[in-house]
Amino acid sequence: MVAAKPYARKVSSEEARAGYVLVLKSRLGFFPPVGKAFELTHAGTTRKAKVEAVPCTCRGPAEPHDHYFVRWSGLKRGDVVTVRQDAGEPPRYRLAVER
Repeated sequence: MVAAKPYARKVSSEEARAGYVLVLKSRLGFFPPVGKAFELTHAGTTRKAKVEAVPCTCRGPAEPHDHYFVRWSGLKRGDVVTVRQDAGEPPRYRLAVER
């Protein structure tokens, strides 16, 4: 089985302030379904996480849509977060932060 391409993103000031990592809609398939809990490990600590959705009208009221994110505190603006998926059933996820 070929491992899925890792999900990586540079943390914005809003993400750092609010304690989350934005998940691009095009990469939702990398994660479990929205709302389903999964284990996310960082620096030897495993926490329950889930992809959450929040309705948004940032493109105007005629174009409502959702924004997706995973809550994760302690991030700083400019950090590069990489989430990797390990093989297994269910898949396990590892988070790395580069400062």
